[in-house]
Parts: sequence; C-alpha cells; structure tokens
Amino acid sequence: MLMRLLLLFFVSVWPLAAQINVINDGFPGANTAELDSRLDEALTRFRPNYVVIFAGANDALNEKKFLPAQKSGDHLDAMTRRIQARGAQVILVTVHDPDLIRLMARHKPEIYGNQPPLQRVEAVNAQVLRVAKTEHTKLVQFATILSKAGGANSRLSTDGVHLTAAGYSLLAAAVRAQLPNRLPADTTVLCFGDSLTYGIGVRPPNGAVETSATYPAQLRALLP
Repeated sequence: MLMRLLLLFFVSVWPLAAQINVINDGFPGANTAELDSRLDEALTRFRPNYVVIFAGANDALNEKKFLPAQKSGDHLDAMTRRIQARGAQVILVTVHDPDLIRLMARHKPEIYGNQPPLQRVEAVNAQVLRVAKTEHTKLVQFATILSKAGGANSRLSTDGVHLTAAGYSLLAAAVRAQLPNRLPADTTVLCFGDSLTYGIGVRPPNGAVETSATYPAQLRALLP
C-alpha cells in the first residue's frame, strides 16, 4: 500500500519526460501557393524547430492546381525565408516521378499540353534544388531515392503518385537522415505539405485519424 501511494505521489509531482514532437500538417490537393497561404498559421500554432516541406506534386501533376514551375519556386522560396526568419531550419524534399501508366489512367494526356508529366516534375525539382542552394537548406533527394528503389511501382505506390507504407518508410528514413543524430527534448518537427505528407494511400481522406504508416508517423518512430 505504501509503495502504491509513493508511486502515485511521484507520478503526480514529477514532470513527465519531454518528448520530440512530429506534426503532420499535410493538406491533400494543395499546391505551393495554397501551402504558402497556410504557412504562417502553422508556424504560429506549432512553433517548430524544423520544417520539412514536401510540395510541388500538385503544381506539376494535378490539372486543377497547375502552376508554372517558376511560381512554385517563388512560393518555396517565400516559405523558406519566413521559416528561417522564425529561427527554424528547413528541409526541402524533391518530388518523385509518377508511374505514368497509372497516372494517365486518371488524367487525359491533353491536359499536360506540350509539357508532359515527367518534364513538369523535373521543372519543379529544379526549383526545389535552386531554393535549397540559394537559401542553404537541407535537402532530401527523394526523387532519386525512390527511383533507385524501383520507382512508383505497386510495391511503393498505391496509385502511381501516392505511396504505400513501404514508400513512406523510405521517405521517413531519408528525412531522419537530415536531422541531427540527437535532438533536444521538446524539439518540434513540422512536416508541411500536400497529400503525400497527409498520407493519402495509407490514410483515409477528410481528416481521418493519422495511421502509423504515414511518413510523419514513421519519422516519429525513428526518433528517440
């Protein structure tokens, strides 16, 4: 009885160990312009130490959200500068090539005009690389990583764009590699992006509870 009372006492007065927070702030269907408009609210709400920006797939592949690559780069640049002004570090992520067969089963070829999907992705990634270089951010070359693993095939991608748990695992590991080996307690990592951050493919849409298979959830599991 005495031991139980002592245990209850220490639990009530001893502060819980601080934890590293990984926030999934992904918005399905968002392009870089829409994410740019959401960023300040996220920075104020979460006060992150690190922000992972994985964006641009909709700019390149979703005809409802097309943006010229230069505009995508402008938004990535603006977001990066504002994050850095808040004292946080930025990690940018390149967009992987889609599986064209499965992509084109959902999109008509003519919507891409004279710039086919892979060229559009390449143009967006050129902007990601430019911003990473000029703003001195960390960079996850996820396009290369996924390509070396076999590309957006049925093992790694549910529909040719969004990822399976195995695909998101590759992304989580690549992001983890860009973070310090040891992070202080109370560090907050904000994963900011579109449906690939939200976790479409392993998580139902419309604000469903996050599953353990999304890349932010898998990143959380890789941290102490």
